[in-house]
Amino acid sequence: MAATRKRTAFRILAGLVAAVLLVALFAWVYVRTSLPTTSGRIALAGLTAPVTVVRDDNGIPHIIAENEADAAFALGFVHAQDRLWQMEMRRRVASGRLSEFAGPSTVATDRYLRTLSLYDRARKSWPHQSPAAQTLLKAYAAGVNAYIGTHRGAWPPEFLITGVRPERWTPIDSLGWLKMMSLDLGGNMGRELSRLDLAGTLDAKQLAEFFPPYPGDPSIPLPDLKALYDGLDLRTASATVPAGANDLGLGSNNWVVSGSRTKSGKPLLANDPHLGLTTPSLWYLVHMKIAGHNLVGASMPGVPGIILGRNDHIAWGFTNVNPDVQDLYLEKLTEDGSGYLTPDGSEAFRSRTETIEIKDAPPVTFTVRETRHGPVISDARGDIRAALPDGYALALRWTALEEDDTTPSVATSLAEARNFEEFTEALKAYVTPMQNMVFADAAGNIGYIAPGRVPVRAPENDTHGLVPAPGWKAGYEWTGYLPYGALPRRYNPEEGFIATANEKIVGPDYPHFLTSGWAMPYRGDRIRSLLAASETHDADSMARIQADVHSTLADDLLPLMLAHMKAPLPDAVAALAAWDREMRADRPEPLLFSAWHRHLAKRVYADELGDKFPRYWGAKPNFLHRVLAAEDDYARWCDDVTTDALETCDDTVAAAFADAMADLEARLGGDWQSWRWGTLHQVIQRHEPLSEVAALRPFFELRAPAPGGTYTVNVAGPRFREPDVYSFRHAPSYRAIYDFGDLENSRYVIPTGESGNPLSPHYDDQFERWLRVDYLRIATADAALAGDRLELVPATEN
Repeated sequence: MAATRKRTAFRILAGLVAAVLLVALFAWVYVRTSLPTTSGRIALAGLTAPVTVVRDDNGIPHIIAENEADAAFALGFVHAQDRLWQMEMRRRVASGRLSEFAGPSTVATDRYLRTLSLYDRARKSWPHQSPAAQTLLKAYAAGVNAYIGTHRGAWPPEFLITGVRPERWTPIDSLGWLKMMSLDLGGNMGRELSRLDLAGTLDAKQLAEFFPPYPGDPSIPLPDLKALYDGLDLRTASATVPAGANDLGLGSNNWVVSGSRTKSGKPLLANDPHLGLTTPSLWYLVHMKIAGHNLVGASMPGVPGIILGRNDHIAWGFTNVNPDVQDLYLEKLTEDGSGYLTPDGSEAFRSRTETIEIKDAPPVTFTVRETRHGPVISDARGDIRAALPDGYALALRWTALEEDDTTPSVATSLAEARNFEEFTEALKAYVTPMQNMVFADAAGNIGYIAPGRVPVRAPENDTHGLVPAPGWKAGYEWTGYLPYGALPRRYNPEEGFIATANEKIVGPDYPHFLTSGWAMPYRGDRIRSLLAASETHDADSMARIQADVHSTLADDLLPLMLAHMKAPLPDAVAALAAWDREMRADRPEPLLFSAWHRHLAKRVYADELGDKFPRYWGAKPNFLHRVLAAEDDYARWCDDVTTDALETCDDTVAAAFADAMADLEARLGGDWQSWRWGTLHQVIQRHEPLSEVAALRPFFELRAPAPGGTYTVNVAGPRFREPDVYSFRHAPSYRAIYDFGDLENSRYVIPTGESGNPLSPHYDDQFERWLRVDYLRIATADAALAGDRLELVPATEN
């Protein structure tokens, strides 16, 4: 009897195990049906002619089409095959619809994004797009929807986990994401809020010092804020307004070298935009052959066309100018709150109603108000609203919110340009975000232009874009925009190269104001010095520059820090004095310097900023250089105002070094010689939103030790105020080198892989290559196109 019961129990257990294995096998097989079909023949409504999609060994699609509309259709199809969840997230971010699946935790974000009105302006900009752009946007959306409508099997894992169902794509979804990119690349609003925030903590002189001018530029005076606002004292009222992002040395690099300085006698162009790293990557590599003409480079899932790349005649690359195209306006409300004051009397708010659907909660309905300047952002930001006195609101004017933004129309004409004249002509429609665009062509020419809509402010505007303007006063409006012919440009310069890295791009003789928010010139100066150091260059030397991890920040700050250390020097300080300032992952010196720099910033200004310090804890090299070099009266910042003693910069620098060593000993143990930069300095490529789920994070997120640092050419700046302070999440999001000596020798890489599906071998197959600054080649010759072949044909040909 006992034996029978045991055999029965065993059979039951075996049956249960078999059932579980069968269910797991079925689930695995089913989930794998979320991977794309890459070979065979699919008939699709919306095509006008057959299109071939060849997938190479890296999963990069080569789209061969007879016309631009069919190529855009096929691009939408392959984007949806590989990046559908990413596209869904982008749509929901831009339109403020995260709460539909994320629940109440994202309502504040949705409300703010809807108040900013990005999706509303995307919709209103549609009639202003060129007919050619509208045709391609419609064809692209049709291609996305063709995939959604014909896919059989599981959706990518994120859809299964969140319960979201893919929705039909629209051209407005594409325009909405381009608006989000403008938001990501615009920062002046945050800088205005920062100055207003600190006006109640620092006196006028301290505030000017804490936000110093670009090296070599005169300081821009701030107005008397109490007088500016007619006696309204915002110095204490603004205390809770959060600051902008910390200075991580971020931005982008691009440079172009003429044939007079290359081994082939033909130009070389290099580009690596520095943006937030995510899994999957922001970018998607693609080759399109349209009626025999090639387009190659980085596309952006959700948007038709090549954003960064080349055709058969020209190549182009972008970095951010970061112009001052955002102005905040303090609006004085009417007594009944139904309107606001202008120099000519009162005006009623323009308004619309928005409703946010929320998972597991009732919907939230609210009113978006707008003044003549733009949306009232204080309505959606409780921290700002609480900081303002009763009867006032804060509105935003921004070029990206203008309804006639024709930036999306540029891609079609840019792709067809054959020379600098056609390139610059195409960019006349470009509005935002203003970019440094370098250019090269097959004829041997190089050039540069910074297109974008830049406001002209009235001469009497004493805010200079540094603090919010009083909306009820005259003299603070935009009076127009810089004419296209006045924007910075260069063509075939005598030195034979052009390089930009977000630093100041104009000289003292340039008559127009672009911004006071230039990045420090560390990366740009390093690139130019490396270009000038060799008489001739090739693609390999371009790659070495992109991989460069020499810290010009350390070149600047470390000698000043060392000068304040008294002999005898601790061993670790002596090691730093002998260091070559290369931010290598396998050395301790980069970690010692970065920790010392971090704690020096805290020692210098945490006492003055008090409880506001954490949100301003950043690299701040321009400010720290002036403090350590004792420029003007900056050395007084070394004194700790919370003590009775008078601390010198010698005291503060030594104390910061002790703090840094104690910090690192707590993290790594006591033997500094065994410490390695790469142990703590790791790249993190987050997944949206599953990096927030600890159990799922390892399956979706990518991380690894990496070299580089703040302001190295191969940028990888630590985040001073974060718990995981030495890791980084912003870095080169795409690297490319376009070689006109042999365009087939051009090089490309993104930080992840082509697929957004973690079950795909192409989810992360470029990650290791990206880490070691290696590249792929993307063949364009017909004979070289090998791999899986998918035929997309019009439905009538089935």
